[in-house]
Amino acid sequence: MKEGKAHQTCACHSRSSVLTSLVITNDSVSNSLSVKGCFELQERCLQNPLENLELTCGYLLEEDYPSLGYLKHLNLSYVPLFRLSLEPLGALLEKVAATLETLILEGCQIHYSQLSAILPGLSRCSQLTTFYFGRNFMSVDALKDLLRHTSGLSKLSLETYSAPWESLNSLVPVDWEIFTPLRAELMRTLREVRQPRRIFIGPTPCPSCGSSPTV
Repeated sequence: MKEGKAHQTCACHSRSSVLTSLVITNDSVSNSLSVKGCFELQERCLQNPLENLELTCGYLLEEDYPSLGYLKHLNLSYVPLFRLSLEPLGALLEKVAATLETLILEGCQIHYSQLSAILPGLSRCSQLTTFYFGRNFMSVDALKDLLRHTSGLSKLSLETYSAPWESLNSLVPVDWEIFTPLRAELMRTLREVRQPRRIFIGPTPCPSCGSSPTV
């Protein structure tokens, strides 16, 4: 492979000639235009609703949304979003609110100042059962706001959230003396609006019980 070029993979999964899943990976963030081209190609080919969209590498371009009105599973894990506007993602969540079941925003480096753009859409995702939001840069107040916006998501059975930045330490991943009471405070906030089923806040696997979130 020549230097400066990136390897791109676009995988489509179909059932009875119906495109149901689109997976796009790219091993270099510098080659995001090829991801855009792949999206545009699939949008032209798309004749039926897409159920699954997975973009696991490269930057998410704001204009790269096919017709996703019936999307069930959205995986943007480790797509760096910290420099991008999240308004298009918020609009997408509103569009698929009636069907989305899985939302994975793990490790997207989302900053708490960006969060407000996706909260209205997220709060309407009434079918959501799985929500991964770990490894993002969130303050305690931002996490409380996020948790309050999940009050109507009664079907959530598995959810993960970042440790608040106030508990992070340059010497160790989490300062447990600070984190433990903050986690308790976050759980109280959540229980004021709904009763969680399986939830992880902070590092996983859990140092105390060794359990990890699994779909």
